[in-house]
Amino acid sequence: MRPATGEDYWYCYRVMKKNMLELFARHWGGWNPAKFREGFDLGAISIVMVAGSRAGYLSVKPRQDGLYIDNIQLSPRFQGRGLGTNILTRLIADNPSAHIYLTTFSDNPAKRLYERLGFTIADRDGATLTMLRNPQGGTQQPDSTLSPRDRTEARSNTFNL
Repeated sequence: MRPATGEDYWYCYRVMKKNMLELFARHWGGWNPAKFREGFDLGAISIVMVAGSRAGYLSVKPRQDGLYIDNIQLSPRFQGRGLGTNILTRLIADNPSAHIYLTTFSDNPAKRLYERLGFTIADRDGATLTMLRNPQGGTQQPDSTLSPRDRTEARSNTFNL
């Protein structure tokens, strides 16, 4: 992993669009380039590197009660090899006392990975799910899940998830 730079913008754009266009079209009416640009936060993005090549990216933002995985995208040629599992497992291990949130679609194939790693559905807005992994695999819900404002922000940022 390395910090993202401005030079990574178009790479991230292409990976995101390739991976998510069909789901965005099905659930939100299509791809919105302006939303991607708006949500592209260099300070939150790390580029996943494999053998010197970009393999994807991860965007994680702090929350008062933990972390929000704004985005995890892997290039199609690196999918299905355990890389996503490895990235998320390390993030969880490095933050054992944090509630970790993410937003996904109910029909996103990655949802199975999130469930396998202990994420559960904390909120549902149509086909858009907020998933939560409690600290150290606990089952107790935090004091609050995403507020309506956070949910709106997550939905707009997901155009970038």
